[in-house]
Amino acid sequence: MKNFRNFVKKFFVFSFILISILAIPLSNAFADDFYENKINVKINKDGSADIESIMDFKPTKGTEYYIPIENLGKSEIKDFKVSEILNGKEIQYESLGFGWNTKASRAQKAKKSGVVKTSNGYELCFGFGEYKRNTFVLRYKVTNFVKLLNDSDMIFWKFVNDSLSAPPQKVSVIISKEDGKFDNTNSKIWAFGNKGKIEFIDGKIVFKTLEGLRSSNYVTILTQLNKGEIISGEKINKDFSYYKDMAFNGSQYKKTTKQSAFSFKKLYRLLYILAIIPLLRGSFKSERIKGGYKKGDFKGEYYRDIPEKEWWQLSHILKCAGFDGAESIIRAYFLKWIQGKVLIPMTEEKGFIFKKEVLSLKINNKIEYDFETTVERKLFSMVEKAARDDEILQENEFTSYLKKENNQSAFKSLQESMKQDSLSYARKYDLLEMNEKGKWTYKYNEKGKKFTEHLIKYYNYLKDFSLLSEREVSEIKVWKDLLIYATLFDVAEEVQKQLKKLSPEFLEKYDVDVNSLHTAMLYSHVFSNNFLDAYSTAVASSSSGGGGFSSRGGGRGSFGGGSGGGTR
Repeated sequence: MKNFRNFVKKFFVFSFILISILAIPLSNAFADDFYENKINVKINKDGSADIESIMDFKPTKGTEYYIPIENLGKSEIKDFKVSEILNGKEIQYESLGFGWNTKASRAQKAKKSGVVKTSNGYELCFGFGEYKRNTFVLRYKVTNFVKLLNDSDMIFWKFVNDSLSAPPQKVSVIISKEDGKFDNTNSKIWAFGNKGKIEFIDGKIVFKTLEGLRSSNYVTILTQLNKGEIISGEKINKDFSYYKDMAFNGSQYKKTTKQSAFSFKKLYRLLYILAIIPLLRGSFKSERIKGGYKKGDFKGEYYRDIPEKEWWQLSHILKCAGFDGAESIIRAYFLKWIQGKVLIPMTEEKGFIFKKEVLSLKINNKIEYDFETTVERKLFSMVEKAARDDEILQENEFTSYLKKENNQSAFKSLQESMKQDSLSYARKYDLLEMNEKGKWTYKYNEKGKKFTEHLIKYYNYLKDFSLLSEREVSEIKVWKDLLIYATLFDVAEEVQKQLKKLSPEFLEKYDVDVNSLHTAMLYSHVFSNNFLDAYSTAVASSSSGGGGFSSRGGGRGSFGGGSGGGTR
């Protein structure tokens, strides 16, 4: 009897698992696919914003797509229009305005758009028609997008909702100004609700996700603007700290602690510090190299030779020229290791019932690999420790590795070594000026200025790589170095696009394997970003608003957006 009960128990457990497994393909068959969402925002002089949302999307159910936009304050949504890209041409949908009927059939809604007014805001709707992959372009104006506060001005908007029917796998948000530019002299920036990166690029605020969004993820951006940057918008009788505190609650960013009451002990300490500052002035000098060219200069001008074979010595030079600095070098090292087959890209299936493919890197101990610098050896040692005994590095393993303070310190020290190597390089090759006492300054001389010119023009060359002809590409002899620099400059995607256009015969002739290249680029990008993201999360380095990694949580109190949306 006991054996029979055990048999029945096992039978039911097995049956439950079997039914769950069989049910998975059925549910996935009706899942929408949201491949990418590119959002472009232009801030106008009157404080309004023109928003363009480009959706690479495949619906598999429902009759329409809708986006709830709520918590608008005094903002209004105007001029909502939808189009689709068909054979490279933009086809405009019929706009029904507020006459949208959510109960109409799929055929009746096809190639039409409209707005539903709700008690909390709006629903922007359009009929996608056939169940097929398409590129949809949504455009609308938001009035009073900029909020004018007591002490500063603000942009605080939820661009992508949580709980969508299908979260996008890639999101980018680019915010520009009708007049002027955004940079760290007039703005502070933060992003919430996902794993991503926000930064200033070419006078714009640029946000990109580093992994696909899940149902609980969202994209909210908070920007503090200097008072008077935008003179029109919604006036709110609040200080910026009111919104910042709400946004930081539940985030990985660190709140600025409030100063406690005045005390004589603090005064004595301050006087002591002021007294010794002259003695320490040399220690606190800025090490940012001045006088060189920066990313954004020499537009349309190119330099076609590799600027420096020993690219790993350029960390601080790149940083001062507007690139990622140490992050660039780490990204390039991962590509170098994958190219050298010391790291082997692979995918693993994780999960008992609900299987999911996870990117991994296998450490290859079967080949001899010569590390060119101590920094490279130390960085690879960190990879080995993070991978642990199985020697397979998974995406999330850097997070646990960098939770330990001594590992954080080691990584910070490694970044500092990269910076010092870069300064040593600049002195060795006579790129810096000397003062009257014969000491090196942090200012480029003419030779150094010329070197930064070559860097920027080579960046322009790679950024505009898709414009090159097959003949020009055929003249390239240093593919590995070129791809390293594409990774350093974070423009690898542009290079890949051009290579895909070339004939297989041409690529074979020059020993370029596009599939292997794509894999190497993808894995180097993902794992270097995971490393940096894990460090950033551990020390909350982006809290000051100068840009950096986003916070997975937080962002409460924003305007716009809401929860839910998608097909229905």
